[in-house]
Amino acid sequence: MVSRFAAGETLSVTSGVPVPEETTPPCPPFDEVYESHAARVFRYCLSQVSNRSDAEDLAADVFTAAYRAYAAADLTAATVLPWLLRIARNAVIDHRRRHTRRSALLSRFFGVQSEADPTVNVEGEVVFRDEVTRALAAMRNLSDKDRTIIGLRIAAGLPYAEVGEVLGISEHAATMATRRALVKLRRHLEVSR
Repeated sequence: MVSRFAAGETLSVTSGVPVPEETTPPCPPFDEVYESHAARVFRYCLSQVSNRSDAEDLAADVFTAAYRAYAAADLTAATVLPWLLRIARNAVIDHRRRHTRRSALLSRFFGVQSEADPTVNVEGEVVFRDEVTRALAAMRNLSDKDRTIIGLRIAAGLPYAEVGEVLGISEHAATMATRRALVKLRRHLEVSR
């Protein structure tokens, strides 16, 4: 006799009773996603643009785009942060393109060089301001790829597996790329001393 089970159930080896398969928790409501991940998304954006105002604007753009796509996205609680950070990465790329075009237009039409990005003012952490400023200046000397990797791993605090997921590479490749990027960052920091 063949037993039939409801979809998503397996037969328990010990008792012979159908047991529901373990499933990944569904994605929570968007307001909970925002509360849980806004700080990480902002820190990632800040690590990429080194200007608090631009980072706030980028983070707002990320959550606006995420809200619009949230209902149609096939997400779980485990995949929502990498998804948000992919949106953030794309927003940063768009921001850099706009900034590059703006600088080129100013230079071309007015003979003016664009103002340098002001470093972030780290309120409440005066002790660390110089180190943060130096680190952000050193980050500007890195490639976009290295800045993105360090931003995801350090500023957003993602584990290597999620860094890899955001970038579309394996966990091992993300680990190695992060190590290489950090070595380059340390070299730039040593030169600036």
